[in-house]
Amino acid sequence: MTLFENLRSRIFQDATWLQPLSDPPGGNPICREVDLKLMASFLSEIFRCGQARNLFIYGKPGTGKTVCVRYLLTEISRHARETRMSVSAVYVNAGRTRTPYYTMLEIAKGLGLTVPDVGWQMFRLKRAFENMLKDKAVVVAIDEVDSIIFKEKEPLVYYLNRQPKTTLILLSNKIEDAAQLPERALSTLQPKILKLEPYTKEEAFKILKERAEHSFQPGVVSEKLIGAVAEAASNLADIRLGFSMLLSAGLAAERAGREKIDTDDIESAIKSESKLGVLKKMDALKKQLEKLRKH
Repeated sequence: MTLFENLRSRIFQDATWLQPLSDPPGGNPICREVDLKLMASFLSEIFRCGQARNLFIYGKPGTGKTVCVRYLLTEISRHARETRMSVSAVYVNAGRTRTPYYTMLEIAKGLGLTVPDVGWQMFRLKRAFENMLKDKAVVVAIDEVDSIIFKEKEPLVYYLNRQPKTTLILLSNKIEDAAQLPERALSTLQPKILKLEPYTKEEAFKILKERAEHSFQPGVVSEKLIGAVAEAASNLADIRLGFSMLLSAGLAAERAGREKIDTDDIESAIKSESKLGVLKKMDALKKQLEKLRKH
């Protein structure tokens, strides 16, 4: 017998639903229906003329930007299949790729192009991308776009925007990042700017309740305790901290050998994650100040 046998949890069904980057259990982001319809209304031109107005979506961390756009891209791909239209969509996180080259590489791979991990120069990646545009329209979503705006003389978003049948969705935490684009890029990009507001307490409760139902065994956590977490997450303006609070509380109950999450578990988790939320805000402010010093 190994250490990992007979470890069936009395608390969790599937804790992955409480991971910050996990998709909604039901598939579609709840409490963002109005925002998604608005985004779709601007992007619908893709299916009529092959290109739509670019979007710049911003909002504080934990307001659902990424999950909304990833769902939107899934819907674009599904509609393209159902209508047999030649439209592809790709998501890339520039905060992870870090450089324009690796961002472009991930875009190419995400669109199904056969490209090597190393060995190609940027011009070959661009040529492969341009050749693909002869046969289809594309939607490219770049998350944390501020990570690559200043990395080269000609920003990658400027190049992509000049390509035919290419629509961009740019995501960032701050509206100021849109203003950091070179004037020539802004004049041609002309994005529709959309802001996602932090979730209200009521919205946070709906989201956390859905997550809890899929993450925990039945009866493990009460709606009253979920409500306390929802209020804390709403006050911190970051739904992901709500996920972390529920996960921390569940782990605490499990370590204690209990079958239910109690008030002490929730209070401890809220206190711990609230401190983390403050530290994250301080770190974000520090990075913003460093960016201002450079420019």
